[in-house]
Amino acid sequence: MNIRSFYRASLRSLMALTCSTLMLAVAAPSYSQTPSPAQIEQFKRMSPAQQEALARSMGINLSDYTGLLGNSSDTAATPEQDEVSGNRRQIDADKSELEITAREAVDDLSLEEDKETDSLKENLELFGYDIFQFGADSFTPASNIPIPANYVMGPGDSLIIQLYGKENSTHNLTLDRDGQVMFPNIGPIALAGMSFSRVSEKIDEIVSQQMIGVKSSVSMGTLRTVRIFVLGDVNIPGSYVVGSLSTMTNAIFASGGITKIGSLRNIQLKRQGKVITTLDLYDLLLKGDTRNDSRLLPGDVIFVPPIGKTAGVAGDVKRPAIYELRNEKNVEEVIKLAGGLLPTAYVPASRIERILTESGEKTLVNLDLSTTNGKRFKVKDADVIQIFSTLDTMRDIVKLDGHVKRPGGFAWRADIRFTDIVTNVDDLLANPDIDVAVIQREHKQTRKIDILTFSPRLAFANPNSENNPLLESRDTITLFNYESDRSGLLTDIIQRLATQASIFERAQIISITGSVRFPGTYPLARNMDMQDAIFFAGGLTESAMGTSGEITRYDLNEERSTIVMHIDLDMQIDNPVLQAGDTLRLKQIPLWQQKESITLEGEVVHPGSYSILPGETLMDVLHRAGGLTPHAYPEGAIFSRMELRKLEQERLEDLKDVIAADIAASNIQESSIKKKVVDAEDTDQILENIDRIEAVGRMVIDLPAIIKTPATLDFQLEGGDMLRVPRFKPSVTVVGEIQFPTSHFYDQKLSATDYIDRSGGTKPNADKKRIYIVKANGRVFLPTKSAWFRSKGRQLDPGDTIVVPIDTDRVDKLTVWSSVTEMMYQAALGIAAIGKL
Repeated sequence: MNIRSFYRASLRSLMALTCSTLMLAVAAPSYSQTPSPAQIEQFKRMSPAQQEALARSMGINLSDYTGLLGNSSDTAATPEQDEVSGNRRQIDADKSELEITAREAVDDLSLEEDKETDSLKENLELFGYDIFQFGADSFTPASNIPIPANYVMGPGDSLIIQLYGKENSTHNLTLDRDGQVMFPNIGPIALAGMSFSRVSEKIDEIVSQQMIGVKSSVSMGTLRTVRIFVLGDVNIPGSYVVGSLSTMTNAIFASGGITKIGSLRNIQLKRQGKVITTLDLYDLLLKGDTRNDSRLLPGDVIFVPPIGKTAGVAGDVKRPAIYELRNEKNVEEVIKLAGGLLPTAYVPASRIERILTESGEKTLVNLDLSTTNGKRFKVKDADVIQIFSTLDTMRDIVKLDGHVKRPGGFAWRADIRFTDIVTNVDDLLANPDIDVAVIQREHKQTRKIDILTFSPRLAFANPNSENNPLLESRDTITLFNYESDRSGLLTDIIQRLATQASIFERAQIISITGSVRFPGTYPLARNMDMQDAIFFAGGLTESAMGTSGEITRYDLNEERSTIVMHIDLDMQIDNPVLQAGDTLRLKQIPLWQQKESITLEGEVVHPGSYSILPGETLMDVLHRAGGLTPHAYPEGAIFSRMELRKLEQERLEDLKDVIAADIAASNIQESSIKKKVVDAEDTDQILENIDRIEAVGRMVIDLPAIIKTPATLDFQLEGGDMLRVPRFKPSVTVVGEIQFPTSHFYDQKLSATDYIDRSGGTKPNADKKRIYIVKANGRVFLPTKSAWFRSKGRQLDPGDTIVVPIDTDRVDKLTVWSSVTEMMYQAALGIAAIGKL
């Protein structure tokens, strides 16, 4: 126990002494003074469970002292509730080391090297003193049990004598201070100092002799009390009145228990100044032996001397603690006090932490408890025996990992091979790669790892050949499949190989790129050639040429300058052995690309998805689709591109962030000048409008012009393109700052102003100078600045949209954003409606 732990233990003992003194004062004011206000406050600060436990230990009902202790109705829980919750919290804490060991036995297998746990650093407590927390009432002898035959009678004891036969009567007689009972019709009978069995015999003899035809039956009545003294290192020393059946332990518990500096092994019972017997509480705690727990007589003195020599036992023992020594001399005897060793104890690496009396410093003494000399090693006062645990590292096993049905560890033997662990392909999961597997092997001398590859297919076919590798202890076999990337299974191996690199040895790692199933970084196995590396990467893909490859090799000259070499490979002839740091590239078929497709929707003869080749144009695909239907309205065609849709979606997200930031800044400024801030509902509506806008990614095209002059206006398509050709839409839509945004049937006689008037006219915040027209094909014109607007020959067309913007110079940001997002949402609805026609 270190100095800090000793002070903590002393503090706990002092608090227990104070609280016990307080409770004794409350329970028996004749024994002590009235508790001070400070002591009462200290008791009131205890939890309800602690108050109840302490009261029970002293035989006190707290409800009888509410006036003294104050009202405790504001406590968070009743003592019963607190006790239940405390029991629940202790479920995990009370698990034994054996249970923990059993649970760890089913953990995932690992070959990782581990360190000794920190269990040796835990503070040790003195053994046995926690028994006193249960209180005196748990150890008070019952008064209604049969009296032992050897019970010695004394003044104050009472007898119940029943006479039957010729005369029937019952007499309750008490021994007076002279040790006699006054028997009716017989006279005084001296009984003091006799055992109860002898008293029964004597009374029966006297009654038989002096009362002819009468017999007697004797039983004990009320027992006497005796006054004894409990002195020494107990919590509440003093004089106590206890029952005549009380023993030494009952008196000790009545005194509040033994302090942390008191001895549990040399408790003395003194009678008339002489030591009658000594009590070793370890006999009771460790063996359940109560033979030396003597019954008390009036005037007895129980004396608890200071604690004697101690020794601590830490680590993998059943009861780690600090034990008081009595007759224990060597390590083996002290470990027996701790309940013995756990199955996980590694006794050859034990040690003793010892204080050198000469210098006052600590030292360590190595100890091998597997030997006789180690077990018989002499212990000294304040020694701490440290028992280390076995490490989780496993020896003489082989680990199986990856795409198998039963991964885990297998016992290793000298002649074990791969097929002894994986007998056939049925032991693997579905879709396995049986062309390659990896063995991670440790060098016994250096603990560095080496990588080997082999073919499970050849091992299954020829189990007695070299294709079925012999395994060594602590090998790890990893198998793969054709579905998941292998980088996750190989990451730890690659990292460990990288840490093994030095100026004398390059990292045994290669890179495989190009047309393989799983390109990436791989460990370099022994004598790995190009074909082995291809199998390692999952084999060639369908886009691989299969005849051409390249190795990029980085080497160092004598001056340690980098030399880069590019080695062309003819895969039908060459199969070189790879070196550390090589990059193997497997070439792809020229112009090989993934299949691309576009979508045609709406008024197309054969709408749907069409695969395209590089260089195909819009008119090429339209011809393949049979052209447009008679109801098509090519002027309103909507063409969108995947790249533009992604860009538009990103801009919408950016716009949402900008609007949110502007609204927040506006709220701060308006709040500082006591203006109305933006309502949360209005903010949510603005942001919701943006969320409802679907990114179209529209690219403006003039489909009629492309159909008329494809040689100059037609363009190449990309994968993900979409063309929507609507049906003729005889309407014009008006949106923005107007009274009622709506659509009107197209009338070539009407102008933009006429359509606006038919929508109720503009709002006060409308910017009439910036009204613009969005044509059906997506182009935008400003009527007031365009010649077509003033010319009678160029008018609005079906499917056009008239947009009346808001005057940003006359309104706040909230109104601007609200109007803009609403128009964007209406425009998106209009585009969607065109696509559905």
